[in-house]
Amino acid sequence: LLAGVAAWSGCRTSQRGVGVEARPQTASRQPEAKLPTLEQYVRIRSPRSVQAAPDGTLYYIDRPEGVYQLYRRPGGPQGAEQKLTGFTDGIDAFDLALDGKHLVAIASVGGNEQGQLYLIDTATTQMTPLLPNPKVKYGEVLWRSDSRAFAYQANDADPADFHVHVYDLDALSSRPVFQQKGHNVPADFSPDFGELAVVKVHSNYYSQIFEVNLADGQWRELTPTDQERRFRVIGYEAGGGSMIVATDYLGDRDNLARLNTADRSLTPMVEELARFEVDEGMLSRDRSMLAFVVNQDGYGVLHARRLPDLTPLAIPSLPEGVVGGLRYQGSTLLASVGSPQNPGTTFKLDLARPAPSAERITEPFTAGVDLTTCVMPRLVRIKSFDGLEVPAFIYLPRGHQQGKPIPFIVSMHGGPEAQYRPTLSSWQQYMISRGFGVLAPNVRGSTGYGTTYQNMDNYRKRLDSVKDALACARWLIDSGYSKAKMLAAVGGSYGGYMVMACITEEPDLWGAACDIVGIVNFESFLKNTMDYRRHLREAEYGPLSDTQFLRSISPIYKVDRIQTPLLVVHGRNDPRVPVGEAEQIVNALRERNRPVELMVFEDEGHGIRKLDNQLKYTERMVEFCRQHLRG
Repeated sequence: LLAGVAAWSGCRTSQRGVGVEARPQTASRQPEAKLPTLEQYVRIRSPRSVQAAPDGTLYYIDRPEGVYQLYRRPGGPQGAEQKLTGFTDGIDAFDLALDGKHLVAIASVGGNEQGQLYLIDTATTQMTPLLPNPKVKYGEVLWRSDSRAFAYQANDADPADFHVHVYDLDALSSRPVFQQKGHNVPADFSPDFGELAVVKVHSNYYSQIFEVNLADGQWRELTPTDQERRFRVIGYEAGGGSMIVATDYLGDRDNLARLNTADRSLTPMVEELARFEVDEGMLSRDRSMLAFVVNQDGYGVLHARRLPDLTPLAIPSLPEGVVGGLRYQGSTLLASVGSPQNPGTTFKLDLARPAPSAERITEPFTAGVDLTTCVMPRLVRIKSFDGLEVPAFIYLPRGHQQGKPIPFIVSMHGGPEAQYRPTLSSWQQYMISRGFGVLAPNVRGSTGYGTTYQNMDNYRKRLDSVKDALACARWLIDSGYSKAKMLAAVGGSYGGYMVMACITEEPDLWGAACDIVGIVNFESFLKNTMDYRRHLREAEYGPLSDTQFLRSISPIYKVDRIQTPLLVVHGRNDPRVPVGEAEQIVNALRERNRPVELMVFEDEGHGIRKLDNQLKYTERMVEFCRQHLRG
């Protein structure tokens, strides 16, 4: 959610009620002056979205100059790097054609997420804007395997609806191919290019797969209609008579299944892994190999099968962590692995070999920080108010004395249909090095634990997830890890809502709170979020017409309860959670003379992406927590 990118161009900061600083005792054996600085931690980075051309050239997004841009270099970590883009506000995403001759980059302005398409010729590096229209949001680029056309989504007809189009490189023109209402995403071209699979997303728990005949424009639904379930397309199998999907239709978890495109029947695959959720999957270009990642208590484990018989393929040893970014080039698979001690390393694996090896092709930039000193978490399970066990990751500083209370950050993830994964949080590792603890719960409503768990916070059960977070905070106190008023609630987006709900529901627990691009008023949020998001969010939080309920779960209507010193951070151009959410809670607290600070970044959106801005807000957030957490 809060990934970092680029140059400082303006921040408005206002302060009130800053307390007297009370620094916690450092648990590290080193004097603090000899420890890496916060800036060093925040500057840690690694190449992301790594993709490879047939000649081995690597394309990726990185921010050596502070703004995320597109780069390339010859294969291997020692090749000379070349910068391909220079957008003022950086690049959002890109997709490389399989022949490596072209790519499509997506970039927006100031965090507004109105992504525009840019075609780059990789031989000349010439960049051409495609279909420029700042009122239209483009995205979800999907190249055809012959590299002569790509599909994409755009809300060009109505701001609330994403239609699917296909752009032809030979004709240099685009045509709509699926113009149904709703949020439609291109998923895969059939092997003969005659059909296109499209996923219609109704909510985070309900989606459908349609198949479009690209010759006559006719379409048909492929998924069963007897239940509202979740479907994702991994890809058509060779021959096109079936496709591999991830779905919870056959059970409580997103598992792999073979979908027959003729009779719409579903057959389970790799049933021995059915107890785990499938994070992502990828087919090789010839559709003879399937790679996929399963989610095991937040960690990612890579698997591969030969198709169609599902013979297991050998996987070389990879570091423990979160695996993602799967991308095939021929029989070679690229996969990234991240952990609390590694912002991400991409490996190249030739799975066609009987005994494949894992070759590192990217390395992180450590900014002088010894990443082995970063603390690994321990997974705990905490009983909530109704007996439900909530999984959480706890980080303790080195040298921590059991039974001695220390200041703690309770980190709330966004979503809510998301999951805290054990990866590197630079500012949190800095805090841990200074004697703080961190607890990151996956409250009900989180993904990764099955459909039942994910749906346990929907609509009128919203505050049950808040009760989970409060149970986790009390567990820290009851277990002797911390004390009341030594806890800081920190979170972004929906996690920002969780922060605000926690300090209104049980204000006596918290010594500080940091709300980053969070929701405080569900009524105004649903009215003001972008049109294309409203239906998806109403499916989770409740309809805008149910005003009474939305107000009952909104912290702005419980503002009189807030005692906790609060830091609010927001981007001026946030299209998801508009900045008015931050302004209304800050204004309400100032009217009541409560301690609150506001940082609004004029060139940011939903999250603080630019490096200079990240440095400013994390520096203030760290000092804010140090000032207000006390024993």
